[in-house]
Amino acid sequence: MKRFYFLFLIILISSNLFSQKVNDSLLIFHAKIISADSSLPLHNAHVISKFNRWGTISNEDGEFKMLVSNDDSLLVSSIGYSPRFIHIDSSLIKYDQPYEIVMSKDTVMINEIVIHAFWDYRTFKQLIVNMEPLNLDNFYPNWEGTELLYMDPRPLTIKGPIQALYDVFNRSAQLSRRLIKNRKEYNKLMMQMGRPNDTIPAYPEHMTGGN
Repeated sequence: MKRFYFLFLIILISSNLFSQKVNDSLLIFHAKIISADSSLPLHNAHVISKFNRWGTISNEDGEFKMLVSNDDSLLVSSIGYSPRFIHIDSSLIKYDQPYEIVMSKDTVMINEIVIHAFWDYRTFKQLIVNMEPLNLDNFYPNWEGTELLYMDPRPLTIKGPIQALYDVFNRSAQLSRRLIKNRKEYNKLMMQMGRPNDTIPAYPEHMTGGN
């Protein structure tokens, strides 16, 4: 029993010495994150310690406090801004005022787009009819065996032979089928891209009375 207490005492003393050594090697880093173009504080910016593997976020005033080690590196990132690496040394530990971290806006290059204005619905409809079918292979992975997940269920309908021949040879019906197919492919693409407001309705607003 005495041996057990002796081992427990040794472990407790060793833990306290190790904790004291770790605490002595850590410093409190107080900083403020601001935007380069407006000098306004950035809140909810992420700060991650590369050495200690922990992190925090800035408050509404753009400030944060974090335990860091000497010669540590901090990764500061925020949406819409280029990430920054901050090397920690004793000169950055200021107790009178926070250290300012200036973040520059990130420039995102996108392809050129051309916006056309159409005078009436008939012109827009004709362009949709003549549009080439969309190839969606580049917008989502081509997983084999999951083709049925991307198929829209269609109700089974039975028509008479005269109506079937009329639909096949009637040019207006052919254009209507192409229009419906292109509209469904376009709407499917917009939904996959998270843009439901850009989908094309089955009937234009002026034909539905705005309902």
